[in-house]
Amino acid sequence: MKIKAIKIKKETLFKYLKIVGLLAIVAAISVGLYILLDALGLTDIALLKQWLQRVGPWAIVVYIFLRVLCTIFLSFMPATSMIFDLLSIAAFDYLHPFFIFLICLASIVITSVIMDLIGRFGGNQLVIKIIGQKDYDEASELIQQKGMVYVPFMYLLPIFPDDAICMISGATKMNFFVHLIEIVLCRGIACATIIFGVSIIPPEISSFTSTNPLDYIRVATLIGAYLFLFFHLARTIDKYLTKKLQDRKQRKLEKNLGK
Repeated sequence: MKIKAIKIKKETLFKYLKIVGLLAIVAAISVGLYILLDALGLTDIALLKQWLQRVGPWAIVVYIFLRVLCTIFLSFMPATSMIFDLLSIAAFDYLHPFFIFLICLASIVITSVIMDLIGRFGGNQLVIKIIGQKDYDEASELIQQKGMVYVPFMYLLPIFPDDAICMISGATKMNFFVHLIEIVLCRGIACATIIFGVSIIPPEISSFTSTNPLDYIRVATLIGAYLFLFFHLARTIDKYLTKKLQDRKQRKLEKNLGK
C-alpha cells in the first residue's frame, strides 16, 4: 500500500510538472509575440491606427488576421478577448460601434472555430498525454454532461481564457454545432456588452477622469450585479442538472441490479 501511494504521488507530481512546463512554453511564446508586436509598433494605439490607415481598404481584413493570429498564441491568457475588443474600439474609433462589433465578432468566431478544430483533431492526444487517460475521460464526461451550462457561462464573462476553453471543448469532443451556436451567441453577447457598454459609459468614467466617486461606485455596482446574476443562474442550472444526472444513474443502477 505504501509503495502504491508513493507511485500515485509521483504520477501526480509528474502530471503537474508537465502542466507547468506547458504553461511555461505558452508564456514564453506569449512574451515573444508581445515583444515582436511591440517592435512593429502594434502595441501603440496611435501607431496601430497609422499602420491600418496605410493598409487602406484592406485594414479590416488585415486587423482580423492579426487578431486571430495573436489570440491563438495568447489563448491561455485570461481576458484576451476583452483586451482585443477594447483595442478594436480604439483602433477603429472612426467607425460606428455596430461595425466594430461585427469586426470583433468575425475575429472571435474564426479564432474559436480554429481552436475547436485544433483540440478536436490532435489536441485531445496532447491533453491525454498531459493529464492521463482517466482524468481526460472524466473531464470529457463532465463537459458532455454540463458543458451546456458552464461553457456558455464562461463565454459570457470576459475574465476567462475563452479561446483555450474552445480548444478544451473540442478536445473533449463536445458536439461541434452545439459548440458553434454557443460561440456565436454567448461570445457574441460578451463582445456586444463590451463594445456597446463602453459607448454607453460616459467618457469621463471610461477614461477615469471623473472626480466623483459615485460614478465609479455605480459602474462597479452594475458590474457586480451582472456577475452575481450569471453566477446564481449557472449555479441554479447546475444543481438541476446534477440532480437529473444522479437520478439517471440511480435508475440505471436499479435497472442493472434488476437484471
